[in-house]
Amino acid sequence: MAATASSSRFAAPSWVHNLYSRFPLVVLEQEDEIPWRRELRSSDAECSLWVQPPAAPEHPYHRSWASSDPDSLRAQLLFLLRKVPVSFRPWSNEQSAPSSRLPALQLVLDDTLLSSDEVRGWLDQNYPLKGKNKEIQNMPSQETYDRGVALAQLVLGDLYTAYLSESKKSMYKHLPNPPPLAAGLKTPLPAALTGDSRTINAEEMAERGEDALEIIAGQIDGSWALGASQATPLDALIAAHLYPLFTLSPSSTLRRKAEELPQLGDYLDRVLTAAGASMRE
Repeated sequence: MAATASSSRFAAPSWVHNLYSRFPLVVLEQEDEIPWRRELRSSDAECSLWVQPPAAPEHPYHRSWASSDPDSLRAQLLFLLRKVPVSFRPWSNEQSAPSSRLPALQLVLDDTLLSSDEVRGWLDQNYPLKGKNKEIQNMPSQETYDRGVALAQLVLGDLYTAYLSESKKSMYKHLPNPPPLAAGLKTPLPAALTGDSRTINAEEMAERGEDALEIIAGQIDGSWALGASQATPLDALIAAHLYPLFTLSPSSTLRRKAEELPQLGDYLDRVLTAAGASMRE
């Protein structure tokens, strides 16, 4: 005869029940609250952006609130340039963040932690761009928007990979397309287990990064990139990838190239100043 649900359960000996009956479960209320949670609830910000910690002040464009990580700083600038009430908090161990990536967004009222992939969607839904050209990211025209897309690809491609190479960070997890296996398949497993035959030419990457800086320098003559009349998401992207260059070693070829193009530093300072102003309003 098949065992019933009740008879299939594990029954503890009677002496176990007698023993535990002498120690009733008592749940005490928490007396102490985590400091950052208490500060967040007492602030005017409706959300808190967790970012990689800022780097030491080793360059003239340093901001105490600015993360030295491009992804974290890009999110910070997107929030500040849209004047979103937000606070910033450092998260030292990225692997423990949602999806093992930063930034992450803490919502005060909902007490919810959004992963890096959800941050931009929450921002666009709750604080959408305004203006007659919001469909093209506040660019002056469709042609300018198309140029902006190409410029963004240059930043995320040539400039970012050159930065990763010179900052000695692990690059394989940032490179697109996992390495092919012997059978021609692709695997999501880490390269440490499968091997990664892709070669990285650091010298070639540095050259492409320097070329990218020269192109970017020619597109930021005005207050905002590509002649836009107000800050756009493209400005957050460019500034977020320029800022970490000045945290590299003074001997870095990429940092020296950025310092040789003063318009890059002037532009970066304008974007950071405009973003920081909204923190004081």
